[in-house]
Amino acid sequence: MAQLIIIRGGQNGGKTTTIGLVYQELLKHSELEHIFNDNIVTQDSLRYNDNGETIDFTAILTINSKKIGLVSAGDVASHTKVRITIFIEMKIDIVICCARSVNRDGSTYRMILEDFSQTNNIALEIFTGYDENKLLKNEIKKTTVENIVKKALEIIG
Repeated sequence: MAQLIIIRGGQNGGKTTTIGLVYQELLKHSELEHIFNDNIVTQDSLRYNDNGETIDFTAILTINSKKIGLVSAGDVASHTKVRITIFIEMKIDIVICCARSVNRDGSTYRMILEDFSQTNNIALEIFTGYDENKLLKNEIKKTTVENIVKKALEIIG
């Protein structure tokens, strides 16, 4: 059974930025070699668009022999479902994923609840912070990122 951590937010609400910051923090605790977008890498591999925003990614980190899977793309339910399903089949211990905050038919959030919450545990559900001021975009997410990292490390033990 995987432990699920769901990062919720509106469209362009900073979900990918938040999970990118979580990735960077967890990377400090993980084995150096890890999987990023289906490649084996040994460094922070986040990529950014021309506006300095984090580009969607998937990653698998290992901390204390436990696997943490991260899925940043949370806007299209079917795409997110494929990645979460792969992670669960791989026996990933913790899946950290993004989902738009809406809870309606066809939404990523509803899909996670319907398809994964019966056989896995939702360990944390958290909303990302957002500010129009680009200079504050990472600062406003600091508490959210700290809470996610704390929960993940707590689960790992």
